[in-house]
Amino acid sequence: MMDQVTDRSTADAADTEIVSPRRWWVVAVLMCAVVFGFFDRISVAVLFTWVPFQDAMGTGFNPARLGLLMSVFLFAYALSAIFLSFVGDLLGHKRSLALSTTIWGLAMAGMGMVGSYPMMLVGRAVLGVAEGPQFSFASALVRRWFPRREQSRASSIWLVGSPLGSAIGFPLVGFLVTSYGWRQSFFVLGAFNLLIVLPLVLLVVREWPAGAVAHRAAKPDRAAYRATVATFLRDWKFWVLVLFNVGALIYLWGLNSWLPTYLVKSRGIDLKSAGALSSLPFIAMFCGEVGGALASDRIGRHAVIAGTGMLVAALMMFVGTQMPSTTGALIAMTISACGWGVAIPTYFALTLRVLPPSAVAAGVGVFNGVGNLVGALAPVLIGAIIAETGSFDSGLLVLVGAPLISAVSLFSMAGLRYGS
Repeated sequence: MMDQVTDRSTADAADTEIVSPRRWWVVAVLMCAVVFGFFDRISVAVLFTWVPFQDAMGTGFNPARLGLLMSVFLFAYALSAIFLSFVGDLLGHKRSLALSTTIWGLAMAGMGMVGSYPMMLVGRAVLGVAEGPQFSFASALVRRWFPRREQSRASSIWLVGSPLGSAIGFPLVGFLVTSYGWRQSFFVLGAFNLLIVLPLVLLVVREWPAGAVAHRAAKPDRAAYRATVATFLRDWKFWVLVLFNVGALIYLWGLNSWLPTYLVKSRGIDLKSAGALSSLPFIAMFCGEVGGALASDRIGRHAVIAGTGMLVAALMMFVGTQMPSTTGALIAMTISACGWGVAIPTYFALTLRVLPPSAVAAGVGVFNGVGNLVGALAPVLIGAIIAETGSFDSGLLVLVGAPLISAVSLFSMAGLRYGS
């Protein structure tokens, strides 16, 4: 095992000999792609309480059927992350990201034209397939462009696209829907992908820093690549990371799917105001990610920091479900989301130490895919609990147990040298 760690450290040094000032522009574009991608992902969550959308889909307010619109996206997203992320390793991450972005835009425009619930499910599935490998491509590009000492910070930059996408996306989509209609909101989001994200990817992102001639010229050895993948699949630390990610993504997708509806149905807030208030936990999540990345790079105790963040997320979400006042509940949930944010860039930096350098995209694809495959159950599971009990607070208890599992799993790596 120690030989394996030494080999990876050597590879890290080789991969980061060239430090380009362009690297910050590359990661900024990756963040932009995540932000706009999250607009697409959370768009239907804003529509769960929108009667014209319910009428067009023929669902009424049926929490289980509406939750399935998020879950079917996540199932497709997860399977795509597992089985298509290798494409970036073999064919190029820039090319793969550009193709994915094109499909996102077309899928969103197509969903703006559908007239039935089954067709909306198909559109959500197509979107999931296209977006599934995105985090794998981004992780691999950070691995190529940034020295090890900067990887937590670099990871945090594109990862904050997730909370920023939700923080901006909820009020944005709420405004578009209430001002222009739900179909028009899909057309606008599709145009964002095709007219903003795609040109940025094509013009700014490169596979390697300038001067990394040996890397760009190298052809992937498929047999060696398969052997490398088999190596990390046998590593218990990799599966600890998978379990952590399962809990983290149950929390993320449950919160993204049901927070606006919770504020409207359980707390009596109108849709436009709910969209704005829904952004608060995700702003806190953004702040947590920045703080977690800085602490991780400075202190280096990756497993401890990430595990503690998730423990805070679990405890404060429980407090939020017990609060009688809307203000108290929202404050507790905001602190909970901040704890989640602290954990995520720290955790992604840890994965770059555990995974072999030549198979980062495949490794991230597997743990991200498995995490999302299980996390896909969260929206429909929470919806089913709400429908059965009539209580949103009961449904949100799912968001207490999930990060608790994440915290316990990662604490098991706290004593390891490359997990500390």
